[in-house]
Amino acid sequence: MTLVAPVCRIRPTHRHLAVACVLAAACGASASGDDDDDVSPDARTDATSGPDGNEALPSRVYAHSGLMLYRIDTMTMAAVPVGAFTNLAAQTMTDIAIDRDERMIGVTLTKIFEIDETTAASTFLADFTGTDNLTSLSFVPANPALPDGPEMLVAATDTGAVIRIDIVGQTASATVIGDYGQHMGMDIVSSGDIVYVRDFGMVATVDVGNGNDFVATIDQANGWAATVIGTGTTFDKIFGVAFWNGTLYGFVDGGAGAGSMIRLDRQTGAATLLRAGTIQWRGAGVTTVAPIIG
Repeated sequence: MTLVAPVCRIRPTHRHLAVACVLAAACGASASGDDDDDVSPDARTDATSGPDGNEALPSRVYAHSGLMLYRIDTMTMAAVPVGAFTNLAAQTMTDIAIDRDERMIGVTLTKIFEIDETTAASTFLADFTGTDNLTSLSFVPANPALPDGPEMLVAATDTGAVIRIDIVGQTASATVIGDYGQHMGMDIVSSGDIVYVRDFGMVATVDVGNGNDFVATIDQANGWAATVIGTGTTFDKIFGVAFWNGTLYGFVDGGAGAGSMIRLDRQTGAATLLRAGTIQWRGAGVTTVAPIIG
């Protein structure tokens, strides 16, 4: 039996998840652990005033290392620790995704979890039996023509394929539903993540041959074709992507003990460093109904 996320906008009180998931397998992160001793303080947590004087929602952008979940204060770019993931055994979290009802799903390379976004407690849902390692994720509309309809969880692989993950009982399997295609005669493959937000669209970080990551828009209605923007970000391993209040954010794995938060320009594909630190970012996520303008 294949199930999808509910349509209602109210966050469900029943925490059991039984959904058909489409995973965006992009990160390519290894399953090695990491050390998150250096934690940025919460410099600002209150709602802030928008340009029209109305209160803007406090940021609900989440990013993570292999072992820790953080909320990102987009006013200060402080990484506010939520907590350590649980029940991972010897594995690490490779990405997260959040649906319109703020249900957070996380994956290791071979397992799927539901995550409490207030504590990072992780509840095992299913083992993954596909041939591709699970990395980056995003919830998207099951039918792109019906943005208020059921959502599914998707993943794009390091070969450029887009897969849907179906959970039956405690087992998850993959079905290929599209492909990123080519750019200037070269295959476009996933390098890090996908983010979808209603009325903003779908954006991914991709590789085209060797070198740094690119920003690409994804056309779900056209076989998941990717359109590469610009000439590259000058950053590599942008393993997390999120959108909030008009800004597209990237989270970079800089290697052991290093990571950066960047701003990505959807029009030019360029990247701007916002904050460098010692958290090795492995993924990011945001609700599919994140605010478009603050």
